[in-house]
Amino acid sequence: MASRYEYKYLVPNELADVLRAEMAPFVELDNFAKKHETGQYTVRSIYFDSPRFTCYKEKYDGIKIRNKYRIRGYDTLADDSIIFLEIKHKDTNCISKSRAPLYYSDVYKTLDARRIDEFILSFSGNGIEKKDAQKFLYHYYKNNLRPAVLVIYDREAFWGKFDTSLRFTFDKNLRSVIFPNLQNLYDEERAKQTMVNNFVFEVKFYGTLPAWIKSIISKYRLNRQAISKYTLSLETHSEFNNQRFATSNLMINHRECSYV
Repeated sequence: MASRYEYKYLVPNELADVLRAEMAPFVELDNFAKKHETGQYTVRSIYFDSPRFTCYKEKYDGIKIRNKYRIRGYDTLADDSIIFLEIKHKDTNCISKSRAPLYYSDVYKTLDARRIDEFILSFSGNGIEKKDAQKFLYHYYKNNLRPAVLVIYDREAFWGKFDTSLRFTFDKNLRSVIFPNLQNLYDEERAKQTMVNNFVFEVKFYGTLPAWIKSIISKYRLNRQAISKYTLSLETHSEFNNQRFATSNLMINHRECSYV
């Protein structure tokens, strides 16, 4: 599980076309984005936290080494939709992921009965997916994790033309649903806009940042920030803010009591 750097920038929407044009000689759309006529796809993540919002508080307190736990899906619901049990590991500016795929229709059975061998899909052939699922379930039960917020955004994703380890994303139209159930992953009925005038520009790389992207960042005076879509989304909702420092019972009433 290799770590890479992840830099984030908050960019005004009106700079999207300009930034895209500046990057064009050096990047190309990733394969998943190419499948979409619009050149972008929708990312849907239900973030989990403890009853006392440990993950949120660790981010708020600036803890350098921490995890985020989420179930992630893409676009719209289909009979064969695949989702991922994910742990995002952060160590200062370095990011790595544990990621286990399964069919969305099997997520309840996997979480409730821990039936990893039956439901976790293996794309690698080396069994890493089942190990990553075990990690997720360990934290899920150990930390009594519950759904905290559904975070949704539209993503343009690019790879470097000359260095395919480089990845760039424009995450736009950020919206969220507070205290979702797992069946709400593809449901936006209660979604509230988290960010209207800006999008999140992410640069992911190993080693050093290439000179060409440094030049673009400097030209448009983009400032690197510790942006968390999870915490921004939570703070959008009054249901969370009203009890931010008294959360011991906040999520208990929203826990999914059954996975049937």
